[in-house]
Amino acid sequence: MRLRAFNMRRKSFLREAYEASLQEKVVRQSLLIEIKNFFENLRSALDFAAGGVFDRHGFSQKAKPKTYFPYATAGQTRADFERSGRIEASIPGITASRPDIVQTLLEMQHFGNFGHTWLPAFMDVTNENKHQRLTPQIRKETRELRVSGAGAAMSVGEGASISVGSGASISVGGAIIPGGQSFDVSRPPRVEGGKVEVIRWVSFHFESNDQPVIPFLESALNGVRDIVSRLGAER
Repeated sequence: MRLRAFNMRRKSFLREAYEASLQEKVVRQSLLIEIKNFFENLRSALDFAAGGVFDRHGFSQKAKPKTYFPYATAGQTRADFERSGRIEASIPGITASRPDIVQTLLEMQHFGNFGHTWLPAFMDVTNENKHQRLTPQIRKETRELRVSGAGAAMSVGEGASISVGSGASISVGGAIIPGGQSFDVSRPPRVEGGKVEVIRWVSFHFESNDQPVIPFLESALNGVRDIVSRLGAER
């Protein structure tokens, strides 16, 4: 419930700040702050879930050891991560008491079967934020040529081109692209009976990993929800 409520609030604030930054063609401070808070809350949810596993199944000589969600870095293989002892160090006592949970934690890594390939990049960015560095971003623009007609469409991205020989043609639904021409995003084709658009896609990307902001945030949110749910079910 906590993550669901967080989801609704943060996504609304983030979208508003993101769209405002796109329109102004500059990254607003409000967007950086929302992203920083977003990452910190998701990281806290992971550590809280790991703490819950320790409370139920862990053991330590210390009265209140610090517990963390154990994660593998991008360069670590499964074997490297297992040898590192990171899981036991993060959740003391779990190796002896619940080796099955250890296996679940291994499957939660970027090399595991649960599909959390976003995790190392997410942890890298949250580590930067914990050192009071707001995440730098760059603005990217790409163009797409789209020819459509009668419910069908054909798209050509930047860097691609199509040549239609004399006497030939391309049919796209109700649109006809006559022969004897070459076209790309910078040179739209002559079209009969259809519509030609040059669409400009604009997005912000994280400078450190070149991930598009909104898809990366959504992957992290969905992934954290999955991890928290799985660990919460381990009784």
